[in-house]
Amino acid sequence: MGIFEESRCIALQVQGIQFGHLDRKHRYHRVISVLHSSNASLSFPELFKNQHQLKGFYRLMNNKSVNHSTFISGYKSGLIAYSKEQENATPWILVQDTMLTDYNSRNLDLGYTQSERSNGFLLHHGLLLDEQFTPLGLLHQEVIHRERDDFGKASKWRSKTTEEKESNKWLEGVKTGISFSKETGRDLIHIMDREADIVDVINTCNEGCQYFIVRARHDRSTLTLYEKDKTDTPELHRLFQLMPSLPNPFTIIRTLRNEKGKEYEATCDMNYHSFKLRGINKEINCVWIREQGCIEGQKPAEWFLLTNRIIKEAKDAEKIAEFYSIRWTVEDFHKCYKTGCSIEKRQFDTRKALTASIGLLAITAIVLLRSRYYAKHEHNTPFEAIVTDKAEQELAKKIADKYLMPIDKQLCEPYTALWWLLLLGRMGGHQGFKHKGLPGWQTLWKGYSFFQSLMIGFRHANNSP
Repeated sequence: MGIFEESRCIALQVQGIQFGHLDRKHRYHRVISVLHSSNASLSFPELFKNQHQLKGFYRLMNNKSVNHSTFISGYKSGLIAYSKEQENATPWILVQDTMLTDYNSRNLDLGYTQSERSNGFLLHHGLLLDEQFTPLGLLHQEVIHRERDDFGKASKWRSKTTEEKESNKWLEGVKTGISFSKETGRDLIHIMDREADIVDVINTCNEGCQYFIVRARHDRSTLTLYEKDKTDTPELHRLFQLMPSLPNPFTIIRTLRNEKGKEYEATCDMNYHSFKLRGINKEINCVWIREQGCIEGQKPAEWFLLTNRIIKEAKDAEKIAEFYSIRWTVEDFHKCYKTGCSIEKRQFDTRKALTASIGLLAITAIVLLRSRYYAKHEHNTPFEAIVTDKAEQELAKKIADKYLMPIDKQLCEPYTALWWLLLLGRMGGHQGFKHKGLPGWQTLWKGYSFFQSLMIGFRHANNSP
């Protein structure tokens, strides 16, 4: 299947989608077959070159019984089934994050995102990873439209409950995790950024027996309101003051990322402590990390990570930092969605049809993310796990010497996941893994399209008398 890998995990998610009608199910399988054997960043008319197929696709997206939740609930069902098949019950990881979309050139009004004239919506994701940090699928996705009548009226939401605000997206993600755990018996660790530092979110995790790691946004107090009124220095009892002043911090070497997402090694101070913070129903831990010796003129990277995971020693605190660093996986997913699947270039006449297509393309973005994950983190995974077509395997082996440079062959084992992505990258014009990193999505698609054009001739030659 080309760039795509066929796996039990993906197959179960596809099977989990229920259309309630056999014809719609058959049509969906024809659509997904095209998406998984073509360049998913192309427009739908370019993908479905057969007019009959294109018409069938649009009929599926516009069908009143097919909507965004049709796909997302199907993926959830498939992930539940996949979890039940696994022999171990090790906790998995649910990374939550929000992505803004840009449809400013579209006539269809989708609401605003940031400015009053912007046009688009928010996508809130719950990306599920296994204990090895391998991306599995979308357990949760919510489409959020900010209606134009509400622009500039933030003050009216301040008195509302969390369930009535946009921040309810974090609660819904946690509730989805609770439902998943109840059905599978598997614990989840929710990884969330500063925006999720909300009392209701943390308390819901505690009440629902869900682990969480949240980067602190609020300088919370360890004093009750009564104690606060009795002290002259309440500021000394706040989280951001207490953690750096704790005795015996220890030093670690961590891989950090700058504002552009580029990784670098840094020496950091670290410490941890448990607190009973005001408003939170249970005592929780805080892990503090601060970069040493950053570039002059720049503020050192610093994190205050709140968690209900047990921390008994330094290595437990380091594990919390490692878990939180996995949050960048969801940023890679956003790139797969926006660049690999070109979701912002899709054109429909209704919100319902557009968001249905967003749900449809989610599984394609997941498979793209998994393929890149295998190449980056599991270099020696056999490329046959990704390229399942025997003819494609044979052609790839035949042409590898022509396109791969000597340096490529030194950096990877032959016939592995990394070998395959480097081959596609070279065919798409990539300048090399050592200096440029892994090929980007556009380069991979360009290389894959070229590979498919060679496949046409290869199949024809093999079928010739």
